[in-house]
Amino acid sequence: MATRRRCIVLRGDATETAAAADRLTAPTKPGLTLWVGSAAPERACVAAPREVRGLLGRAFEAVVLDLTEGPGGLDADLLGQAQGFIVRGGALILRLPPSTAVLGAGPAALVAPPFTRDDVGRRFWRRLEEKLSRPWVEGRGAPPVTPSRAPITGTGEQAVVASRLGELFTGDAPALATLLADRGRGKSSALGLAIAQLSSQNGQLREPVFVTAPDRRAAHELFRHAGESDVRFQSPTAMLRESFAPKVIVVDEAAQLPVPWLRALIGRYPKSTIAFATTTRGYEGTGRGFVLRFIEELKRDPRPLHAYTLDEPIRWDAEDPLEAFTFDLLALDATAATGLTGRGAASVVHRELPRDEITADEALLRDFFGLLVHAHYRTTPSDLHRILDAPNLRLHASFLGDRVVGACLVALEGDLSTSLVAALFGGKERIRGHALPETLVSHCGVPEAGTMSFIRSVRIAVSPELRRGGIATGLAEHVHQSYAPDFFGTLFGASPGLIAFRRSLGYELVRVGSSRGIRTGEPTAVMVRPATPRAEALVGRLRGTLARDLETGLALAEKDGELPLAPDLLAAFLRDLPAPASLSTEERASFVERYATGGATYDSARGGLESWVREHRRALDDLAGLDAASALLIRLRIEDRRGWEEIRETTGYPTVPGAMRALRRAVRALWERVERTP
Repeated sequence: MATRRRCIVLRGDATETAAAADRLTAPTKPGLTLWVGSAAPERACVAAPREVRGLLGRAFEAVVLDLTEGPGGLDADLLGQAQGFIVRGGALILRLPPSTAVLGAGPAALVAPPFTRDDVGRRFWRRLEEKLSRPWVEGRGAPPVTPSRAPITGTGEQAVVASRLGELFTGDAPALATLLADRGRGKSSALGLAIAQLSSQNGQLREPVFVTAPDRRAAHELFRHAGESDVRFQSPTAMLRESFAPKVIVVDEAAQLPVPWLRALIGRYPKSTIAFATTTRGYEGTGRGFVLRFIEELKRDPRPLHAYTLDEPIRWDAEDPLEAFTFDLLALDATAATGLTGRGAASVVHRELPRDEITADEALLRDFFGLLVHAHYRTTPSDLHRILDAPNLRLHASFLGDRVVGACLVALEGDLSTSLVAALFGGKERIRGHALPETLVSHCGVPEAGTMSFIRSVRIAVSPELRRGGIATGLAEHVHQSYAPDFFGTLFGASPGLIAFRRSLGYELVRVGSSRGIRTGEPTAVMVRPATPRAEALVGRLRGTLARDLETGLALAEKDGELPLAPDLLAAFLRDLPAPASLSTEERASFVERYATGGATYDSARGGLESWVREHRRALDDLAGLDAASALLIRLRIEDRRGWEEIRETTGYPTVPGAMRALRRAVRALWERVERTP
């Protein structure tokens, strides 16, 4: 029986392609065809696109994707996910519109007002069509899917790695280890097999192994192969909050966890053996940021570091054409240009890079995208789709000869209608693709920012061989000279180096997010460079507000369970802050009303709430209509600045979100009482 995985393209309308896909998948076992789209047969496992990620760890004999809508139904991340499910002899079946069909609208996910779906590009769709023209891709006349049903067994390479990890886990001295592999190489299974070696020794149960991951589902295969071992899953939060003393800790899918959390874990458990495993190239985002940054930190730890890799696939054959097709289509293997030293960095040229140009030149595309992959913690296939087709994005690049040595992606934002701004300010609308104006309107409470224009730097990257040579500065200044907005700005997971870089370009810090970003583990820094007098005046107001609220907000975030900031990052935030701004009566009332009516988060309204409650302390004491629990919530959070978990325990609410909702109701009751009082 053939073991090669296949790709089959079915062209026609939804009814025709569904019938053909049903015929092709008829030999598969019930429940082992994953069907994403319309008209699924009863024997299929049916999932909406948003549900597919929750099936990670499962294997299917066929995956059917409905793309009969054309570009509008295309999801780059979903394509990447699909191929990883399919076992030997299985097939990816793509249902496409007729080749003569007029392409419809683009994906809604790439739209940012004032653009519409008709403005979304079709470059990624054309890229897909071009890649599907290869001889090994089959069409409507393909024979039915006949998957190999031989048991999926590990490779000799996997057995060797599992054995060596097991030796580390059973050793007396603490150590650190990394396990890096592309998807489908049996990484999690190898971890489980290594843990299984701890299950008993001379009939005696050994110490438990603590396993953590972004969620328990990510460690499914690990638990399946660990056998009878005492394996205890703990959430990343619990690993830092609780008091454990594990001999062995395993972190699966480590690249999906923030580096500050990983760093904190190492510091909290200096006597433990800790193994970090991650997927290096996959649909959920590359792990190369993990490889390049975090592993350098591991090398500085006194414990010895052992590095392992897995190259041979488990579920499919080596040099599998479907995997190669997916890597090629999604540029998962794109890398930054190398061999650039000694080539005269002073001759670098900065220019805008039209999307049609980058689409027509594969080497250029891989240079540009490879730089972004290299420099940023997690880059997904949908980022490639957005780069090629999102109408609000522009690409700028630095060239050394014909090689891209700097890449900058910018977004056109702002200029929103007054009605949309009012809806954002009141919490009645959310908007895609306008991160800076939405932040300033919704979180900073300055609606006038929404009608102003912004050029947001989404990402900027420079070849690692040429960093510290002024290329990033030159590229940023080129962007400044290319546009005439009210503001240039950026949002990023804060680090002292990035803050210093933006300050050197004239940007000022105007907001620090209260929660830590899932990708970086650091709070989001919002920095802007005003380009008009109106923008300069607004920056002055925002800086005064930041000076008033920053330290208290960061302290409260720690009480809510966030990791403490590194001293150098805190110093970068506090540097050169102006005198704190005072809240006017109107500003304070606006924050309280927006919070009470659902238009603002607690964190964004906190300063106004605290000041307002102090002023109306007597109303709080005398308010007959406010139950004791609600009054207690106001005292604990707004007056005493207690953490949410402590508040939940004190007040008896079953969950933190429940306590948060109750506090909003309590403030609303108090607000309405005060408003009715003459």
